[in-house]
Formats: sequence, structure tokens, C-alpha cells
Amino acid sequence: MKLVNKLTIVATLATFMFGGVSLTWGNAYTNSVADALTADHSFGVWLDVNDSMAFGWENGLKVGFDGPAGMQMRMGYTPNAGVGLGDTSVGMSRAWWTSNGDGWGTSLSTALDWGVAGAGAGDFTLTMNLGFGF
Repeated sequence: MKLVNKLTIVATLATFMFGGVSLTWGNAYTNSVADALTADHSFGVWLDVNDSMAFGWENGLKVGFDGPAGMQMRMGYTPNAGVGLGDTSVGMSRAWWTSNGDGWGTSLSTALDWGVAGAGAGDFTLTMNLGFGF
């Protein structure tokens, strides 16, 4: 049984080892329904599932799919600190500049997410990120 557990752990870690991992860091600007523009930091970790899909954490749990013209379509969920369901969002992002060198690759991207349900319904968040990936 211990051998099966070890093989399962190694196989799971190997999928992340050979998959793409990227870190993002930037600024997020949110406009609420009350017309209050706020600025905050943004940090994220993304894991590639395959060539056209990724999931990660960037101001909440996000799933991204390849879209038209180099865009990434995004669906998100941010849990509330209180009771009840969290906020859901849909959006898109675009990497405007990428560098694929040896080791770390860098990118500059912009994302726009719209609040669909929950306390953040009607809000939008514009995020500008510097990304590092391998």
C-alpha cells in the first residue's frame, strides 16, 4: 500500500513538473456599483492543464480558456468571508508582450473581469500584470 501511495504522489507531482507554471504580479483597479474606484495589488499563480486551458488563483479562483485573437476567456470565483456563496465573474485577458527565453519567460498582460453574481455583481476589475513563467 505504501508503494501505491508513493507512486501516486510521484505521478501527481510529475504532472506539475512538466506543465507550465506562471506567476503574475501587478495592479488591480475595481469600479464598484457605487462608482468608487479602488486600486489594489494583484498576485496570481497559474497552472497549465493543456495547450488551451489553465487554472489558478488571481484575486480569486480562475479558469481560463483560449479564445479568439490570442485572448483568454476567464471564469472566476471569489469566496466571501461571511456566510453564503461568493462572487462569480467572467472576463477576458490578453498578453500584449511575451518573451520565451531560456528558463523564465516574461509577459505583460491586461485582464478585465465583470462581476456576474454575488455581492460583486455589476462591478468590474481591470488588472495589469507582469508575469513570470516556466
